[in-house]
Amino acid sequence: MALSMTGCGDAVATDGGNSCRVEVRVVNNRFFKLALRARDGHAALEALIEAAVRTRIRRGAVQVTLEIDGPLAMAQRRLDLAQLGAYLDDLEGFCSHRDLPVPQGVDGLLGLPGILVESWPSGERIEALWPLVSRALAQALDGVDAMRQREGEAMARDMRACCDEVRGLAGGIGARSAHLLEEHRLRLRERVARAVASLGVPVSEADVAREVALLADRSDIAEELVRLESHLQQFARLLADESPGRQLDFLTQELAREANTIGSKSADVGVAHAVVEIKTRVERLRELVQNVE
Repeated sequence: MALSMTGCGDAVATDGGNSCRVEVRVVNNRFFKLALRARDGHAALEALIEAAVRTRIRRGAVQVTLEIDGPLAMAQRRLDLAQLGAYLDDLEGFCSHRDLPVPQGVDGLLGLPGILVESWPSGERIEALWPLVSRALAQALDGVDAMRQREGEAMARDMRACCDEVRGLAGGIGARSAHLLEEHRLRLRERVARAVASLGVPVSEADVAREVALLADRSDIAEELVRLESHLQQFARLLADESPGRQLDFLTQELAREANTIGSKSADVGVAHAVVEIKTRVERLRELVQNVE
């Protein structure tokens, strides 16, 4: 079953005094794109998280929010006390040489380069933390998959209904086109007869037949109707696949192309109206397909 690209899920996993909360949100995108929102120290887990998410999500913009509490939680930043002491010594020396009062606080120094340093986790800590994160992530992805499947089923029903409507409209065009040549032959003979009545020039059936044959060649839409039906059948088969979004997007373009060709070949008002209806359904299909993985 085709899956939607839109979904969200969250989960919490605990282990002793440690807890991990993971929230996963996915929206439609032409490609796979992951963004991790976590403390700076936890960004070291991004590669592992992306590898796990890619096994479940093939396409879409994925946002993962990670919150970890407990002894395993990684500190964001720490003070470099040696650097802070060096700044203070320099400041005291500067003030004493110029007979200035020495500041009694360090608030103004905390923004200087090198005072706050990132606390990067060790490989051992990441290895100890990953099982907890992996468990919460898997549960959150289960929730995402459930939502994507429900929405995918709803979209598939809507797309099948659109395809059935397109097939019905195409069938009406095919049935009408079978009578168009005879109607054109009668109209052509009447117009020519009125045009040459005052001249007394006879019009032969061969002349009328030749004009009708030329029109039949220019307005033949049998090939377009066959291709239209073929595209609809492929569309229905692809809806049973898990990730057919790119193929379905291509088929909607081909359906629109066939409809445009039919409209350009036929001068009949009834066919033109049917083509407009087909293009409306195809546009609806295109909008739905944009959210299929």
